[in-house]
Amino acid sequence: MKLTRLYSNQAELFLPVQFNEQLSVVLAEIRRTENKGKTIHNIGKSTIARLVDFCLLKGKSQKFFLFKHSDLFSEFTFFLELNLEDGRYLTIARSVEATKPISILVTDYDVPDAKDVNTSEWSHIGLGMAPAKRLLDGLFDFSSISPYDYRDILGYVLREQDDYGEVFHLGKFKGPHREWKPFLAKLLGLDDSLTISLYEETDKEAKVDASISIYQLESGLTDKTDTAKIEGIIGIRKRELEEIQSTLDSLDFTRADSEASQELVEHVEEQISIKNEESYRLSQLAARLDDSLREESILFSPKQAKKLFAEAGIAFDGQIKHDFEQLIQFNRAISQERREYLLKEKSDTAARLSELGPELADLQLQRADLLSFLGNSATMEKFKDISNQVVELRAGISSLERQRDALNEVVRLRQEKRQIQERESQLQTAIEQDVRRCAEDPSSRYSEIQRYFDKIIYDVLDEHALLSVDPSPTGALEFSAEIVSPAGSTTSASRGFTFKKLLCIAFDLAVLRSYRFDKFPRFSYHDGVFESLEPRAKRRLISVFREYAELGLQPIITTLDSDLPDPVDSSDEAISSSEIVRRLHDDGKEGRLFRIDSF
Repeated sequence: MKLTRLYSNQAELFLPVQFNEQLSVVLAEIRRTENKGKTIHNIGKSTIARLVDFCLLKGKSQKFFLFKHSDLFSEFTFFLELNLEDGRYLTIARSVEATKPISILVTDYDVPDAKDVNTSEWSHIGLGMAPAKRLLDGLFDFSSISPYDYRDILGYVLREQDDYGEVFHLGKFKGPHREWKPFLAKLLGLDDSLTISLYEETDKEAKVDASISIYQLESGLTDKTDTAKIEGIIGIRKRELEEIQSTLDSLDFTRADSEASQELVEHVEEQISIKNEESYRLSQLAARLDDSLREESILFSPKQAKKLFAEAGIAFDGQIKHDFEQLIQFNRAISQERREYLLKEKSDTAARLSELGPELADLQLQRADLLSFLGNSATMEKFKDISNQVVELRAGISSLERQRDALNEVVRLRQEKRQIQERESQLQTAIEQDVRRCAEDPSSRYSEIQRYFDKIIYDVLDEHALLSVDPSPTGALEFSAEIVSPAGSTTSASRGFTFKKLLCIAFDLAVLRSYRFDKFPRFSYHDGVFESLEPRAKRRLISVFREYAELGLQPIITTLDSDLPDPVDSSDEAISSSEIVRRLHDDGKEGRLFRIDSF
């Protein structure tokens, strides 16, 4: 899949961009003297990538310039034509403001301007985002990265300035690691299903831990309390209850008093006692929940540890520090899950406590009415005393049974947790074996991308670079791309923005080269490729882009004229006029991508 052209329904405000089959250059010229040496903005060299992404159905966001400035762009419809793997041409038309803004045209021939095509000849008209994405996914048929869709790879073939900060974790992937690491594993030829399964088991363990904490709080007992001991105490209390109940049953009352006493015993007094016990239990639970929430913090600090180790003359850096940081990150994720469960339990507890107050008040009124009816005979006093004992014993037994049930649930959950941890261990081992297998196999996708990546960096800088994947202590994959010294150790050069950008470009090109015989994007778009590189490295990078163009790929780059190593057409090494697909400049509207006032 290559880009053919980008245009709009308002050609007088947005001139068409016709991409080359091979290297395409978007050149921004600084013509005004006062702008020499400055970073200029708003002429549009970075905007082309955003428009390509928009036509490839980037999600709608009010921060995106077309929607943010809808007063300027509401009438625009953009068209992107692509040349598919099977030789057909695909044109995507997307309106800025329409409710169902997407139309698709598939032809066996190049269509220079789809606005001239009759509506009846379009393959699909007025699609919403979801059906249009499904349709494009089928037309592109990137089966080599299935079950992921075509949008997942676009971040690595459309790099803007903000995308050079990290080689792998793009700004577009702002979610948790599970939302991008499995795809990256798949892209590098690793078994992504193992990573997905590990994340699923980690989620299960976090939920089990949260449930264990809640049941422990409900029981109000220590971890060392034996359920068999509680069972024995329950037996003792039940025998006491039988004896007292027998005494209660032997008391004799008149019919009216007996009926009233029965109602008092079986309904009011018992309900008051139960609700008092429930209120006490919930108050204790609320206090314990507050204590647990205050304890939710990670006290270990790698920075403080490094300082203490330094004072003791011990090195605390490199992989040790990295492993601790990974472990802290993992624990924070689990703690967050547990905190959410605790907060929900606290909310439910508070709600129930607020209900108990009015219920108890009503029962106390009923109790007062009944007692005034019964009188104050000696038998009745004995009856009330024994009845209170019965109620207290029943409430106590009920509380013990809840504690027993909670502890039994803790035991069951811990067994479940051990099973989860066993599966996690098996998955961690499988991930390690998978990485080792791919690393040791020179014909694997992983090894192939490693070689291409290293060669690009060496051809440009005369230094080697290492692309690596390592399982962390928790089993999650960690991806790294670094420039290495002749001795094989990593250098600080890869940490600078200029070299980080070069590592990003090398990774993207290496992936495209590895997939060049599969149905896959053939184009790459890199913004501001030459900034801060020294002239010799720039010339070598141009050579790399041309080499990859000869392999059938379509590198698209943007640059300021002041960043070029040599003037256009000045030598065979220099960028040629035929490679420039769009010239932009800072001298008025005519030089901007959109011939309108700056926005």
